[in-house]
Amino acid sequence: MRLRLRPLPCPPPSAAALSARLDRLPATRSLWRLVALLSIGGFFELYDLFQTAYISPGLLRDGVFQTGAAGVFGVSDQAAFAAATFLGLFVGASLLSPIADRFGRRAIFTWALVGYTLATLAMGLQTTALGLIVLRFVVGIGLGLELVTIDAYLSELVPKAMRTSAFAFAFALQFLSVPAVALLSWWLVPQAPLGISGWRWVVLSSAVFALFIWWLRQRLPESPRWLAQQGRLDEAEQGVERLEAACQADCGQPLPPPAAVVEEPAVSARFAALWQPPYRRRVIMLIVFNLFQAIGFFGFGNWLPALLSGQG
Repeated sequence: MRLRLRPLPCPPPSAAALSARLDRLPATRSLWRLVALLSIGGFFELYDLFQTAYISPGLLRDGVFQTGAAGVFGVSDQAAFAAATFLGLFVGASLLSPIADRFGRRAIFTWALVGYTLATLAMGLQTTALGLIVLRFVVGIGLGLELVTIDAYLSELVPKAMRTSAFAFAFALQFLSVPAVALLSWWLVPQAPLGISGWRWVVLSSAVFALFIWWLRQRLPESPRWLAQQGRLDEAEQGVERLEAACQADCGQPLPPPAAVVEEPAVSARFAALWQPPYRRRVIMLIVFNLFQAIGFFGFGNWLPALLSGQG
C-alpha cells in the first residue's frame, strides 16, 4: 500500500511581506486609475464643502437667511451656516474617523459619500434657515469622515515611492472643484432657471454625484494593508495578487522582487500613543500647522465671497 502525502498548506504571508510586495509595484496605468477614482471622490467632497461660500449671497437675497442678531441662533444665519459646516467636519474627522479603521476604507469611502450627498440634496429643498443649518451640520460630518478616509485609503493603496506624486495629482484634481462650484454659482445664483432659485440648482447639482457612487465602488478594491492589519491575511493576499497581475500586464514584464522583510514588533495604535515620544512633537507641530491652514484657507475661502458681496 502506497502512502499519499498531502503537501502542507503554505502559511499566510505576514503584513510586512504584503506591504513589501505593494511597495515594489511600479507606477503603472492601473495604479494611476485607482488614484484617479479616489480623487473623483475628493472632488465631490470639496464641491460640497465650498458651497458654503458661494450660495450664501443667494440665501440672503431670497430672505432665507437673516443678518446680525435676527438669525435663528441669535447671530447671522450665514455665520451659523459656516459654523455648522466646520463643526460637522470636526465631529466627522475627529470623533467618527475610527469607523474607517473598524469597517474598512472602501465601505466608509462609499457610504460617507452616499450620506453627505443625500443630506446635500435634502438641504437644497429646505425653505427655512434652521433646516439648512441642521442639514449642513450633517453634511459636514460626512465630509469630515470622507476627508480622513480618502487620505488613509490613498496612502495604503499605492507604493510608498509613488505617494508624493499620487497625493499631488489627487489634490490637483480635487481642488478643481473649487473653481467649478465658484463658476457654477457665478452663473446660477443671480438667476432663477425654471422659477427655481439659482442657489438651489448649485446644491441640487450634487445629485449627479450619486450616479458615480456605485460605479466608483465597483472599481475600487479594499486596502490590502488594512485587511492585513485586521488579520484578514488571505483576503489581503488576494488583493495584492490582483494588483500585481494588473501592474505586470501594464508593464509587459516580470515585476522586480520585493525588498527584504524585516519583521518589527507591533506598535500600539491607541490614541494615547500619539502623545508619547517620538510622536508627541510631530503631532503638536501638525496640529498647529493644520490650525493655521484651516483658518487661512478654509476660513478665507468660505468668507471672502460674502465679504466682497457685502461691499458691493
